[in-house]
Amino acid sequence: MYRVDAVALTRQLQGEDGSRALRWALRLHPAAYRAEHEAELTAIYVQATQDAGPLGRLREALDVAGHGLRRSTGLGSDRTAAQVLAQAAPLAVAVATGGSVANLLWLFAPRIQSMPSSSLPNVLILANQGLVPLLWLAALAAVWTGRWTVARALVVPATVLRLADVPLLLLAHFDFHGAHTGAVLNLTVPLLTGAVVLAAPRDLLGSSQSQRGAIAGTTALAVLLWGAQLVNIYYPLPLAPRTTHALWAGVLAVALLLGRRDRLPAAGFAVAVLPSALQMTVPLLHPLSPAGAVALLLVLLSSAVPLLRARRRRAQVTPPSAA
Repeated sequence: MYRVDAVALTRQLQGEDGSRALRWALRLHPAAYRAEHEAELTAIYVQATQDAGPLGRLREALDVAGHGLRRSTGLGSDRTAAQVLAQAAPLAVAVATGGSVANLLWLFAPRIQSMPSSSLPNVLILANQGLVPLLWLAALAAVWTGRWTVARALVVPATVLRLADVPLLLLAHFDFHGAHTGAVLNLTVPLLTGAVVLAAPRDLLGSSQSQRGAIAGTTALAVLLWGAQLVNIYYPLPLAPRTTHALWAGVLAVALLLGRRDRLPAAGFAVAVLPSALQMTVPLLHPLSPAGAVALLLVLLSSAVPLLRARRRRAQVTPPSAA
């Protein structure tokens, strides 16, 4: 009965202008999967958008499109990669929130306080720096309460505004550390963070007490590490120069060492901190500094351990060939 009703709904939608987004979303599914489940997906879409406006229908169509992309890229809910992304998504929001909150310290830097307020790019930069933390805090609150549709909707503008930092800073004649490298990293990191959150399968996302503890701890860690790095710029800590950058590599190394197939939270944490570790470690590599050498060694060694574990596991599972 449900199958028949779904087919009827599919035919009904094909004559409506509002179904265009849905048809494009369905095309993102693998052909074999679409042939088998198109009617079912359409029925679910119709039920979810029965009393929704244009924005609600667009949001549901985007959810269908995301489902199709995950099926096409092998990130279905039954895959280990998808399960790791589901563990990483809330922690990625936590890292981004901690970083954006700590980044408010940047507003008190002498160079920023001396920026002329009459310049439009400068005003937009200051407004952007204040708005982005609010969006990430709202997204974190939505994740905390399990409202993932709201959380992912907030991540999109937060990511776009963070990307807007680069052209705004260039218009304000702000010199990135490492020039082109710094600009590329400031574009890459938000995109990676947003991709982790948006790529995680919706049916694997939720909210639990243990997850909230991990979110709180990750947020505090991000505030601490980003805050130390920002403070160290103007008030150098009694450490080797730029050592605070290498701390992110150390955190990533620990997560990689703890990550196993039966330890998805540790693997998810490694994915969540990877963008920040990348942003902090790459500037240390050219020219290679002592801190950069240590960071690179930590990441390489800790990455080798999971590979060796996987190889050993395959060797134990694979039966010996007959002579």
